[in-house]
Amino acid sequence: MGASLDIADLTLRFGGVTALNGLTLSLSPGAVLGLAGPNGSGKSSLINVLTGYYAAEGMIRLDGRRIEFLAAPERARLGMTRTFQTPRAYQRMSILENLRAACHARQPVFRGRAARRREKDDMHEVLARYGLERHAQSLPDMLTQSELRRLELARADISGARLLLIDEPAAGASDAEADTLLHMISTHLVPGRTVILIEHRIDFLRALCTEIVVLQAGRPLARGLPDKVFASPKVRECLIGEPANV
Repeated sequence: MGASLDIADLTLRFGGVTALNGLTLSLSPGAVLGLAGPNGSGKSSLINVLTGYYAAEGMIRLDGRRIEFLAAPERARLGMTRTFQTPRAYQRMSILENLRAACHARQPVFRGRAARRREKDDMHEVLARYGLERHAQSLPDMLTQSELRRLELARADISGARLLLIDEPAAGASDAEADTLLHMISTHLVPGRTVILIEHRIDFLRALCTEIVVLQAGRPLARGLPDKVFASPKVRECLIGEPANV
């Protein structure tokens, strides 16, 4: 089952620039929240704060436990992980070893033989799930950009995280690649997890999300069901520049 997440009065500043401005949100277990907004609206900053890469003012609770003072590895061990808009892989490790590293972010490195065998079986199953099994022993520089995007998803999947933060999984993808990623995320990543999804493709957000929050200047401009939010004139003006009075 997914994790619950509560954030209150989250504020992040870079000098004179306010990236998040008193943001307050709550997600129940299993919710899939889509974050939309123009570049610079605070979407990726929120993920960086939640995962511990940036320190911010305010409160963060994961399953009722305050975590804003915890380092990124400790948050990962509690069941939180993320993907990156630009795929990041350990370049000197095989694809299989990249998955193993994701496993160990939450689990002890030293385990019994039976546990290691189950882990290996799980990793091969996940590689097959994302169409990467034939690359198990390859290094990341042998993969296409599309395959690297799928590796990001596979690593998030194998981690067993209950709160998943997905940052623009279809950035730069063709329509056909985006359709494949959408299917993989909806089939393999979303079930049983709480998800925050950042994506500029509105079709992605409509298909996957139970709720949408549109950010503008670090604050919510709108929140609600996808169809209602994307029909709002002020949201359309924010996202695509269409005048609100049209």
